[in-house]
Amino acid sequence: MLKQNNLFRGVTLLLLVLLSGCSQSDGYSTSEVASKEEPIVIHGYTLPPEPDPVINNSTLLGIDSNNNGVRDDVEIWILKKYKDKHPIYTEIAMQAGRAWQKVLEDPSKARETTKLMEAAQFCSFYFEFDAIKYGDTLLIDESIVTNRMFEKTVTNTQERKDAYWEYDRLLSGGVYVLPKKSQEKSYCDFNVTKFTKMK
Repeated sequence: MLKQNNLFRGVTLLLLVLLSGCSQSDGYSTSEVASKEEPIVIHGYTLPPEPDPVINNSTLLGIDSNNNGVRDDVEIWILKKYKDKHPIYTEIAMQAGRAWQKVLEDPSKARETTKLMEAAQFCSFYFEFDAIKYGDTLLIDESIVTNRMFEKTVTNTQERKDAYWEYDRLLSGGVYVLPKKSQEKSYCDFNVTKFTKMK
């Protein structure tokens, strides 16, 4: 009887150890679990967590968890859209994202905030059309700032659309001057030097 009890305890202990090991791993190795927690970095930007759409869309400005001036859902869209493009696409799009956020923040300041939108556009023009005339490389081949999907992503609620339409209405009838092509690069709000050396 004593031998049977010891055998029973031994088998029970072995089963507990095996079950404990299974429940801890849940079929994943330690390295797999660790890799799931590593942040995704695209062109130097850490991808923010996907925001809860209900919370994000319940306010005009939404969620900007890393406080970089670009709403998280917009930043995610930018980083994913341009991840396989030259890094300058991301920089120009992030500049435009910051401008859009200022536009929505206070449409009544349209005459001020339009300068931010224009700056992103002029920067984009330089690297799409004019850089080669001034010894730089044409690095982009598509519209970034005036991309319709960009606008749709930013103005994805009625409140945001209304804010944009108010901004647009207040710009009506204004006179806007284009800079000299040689000055367009100066409108980029990021360090362009590292990009002009990249192909």
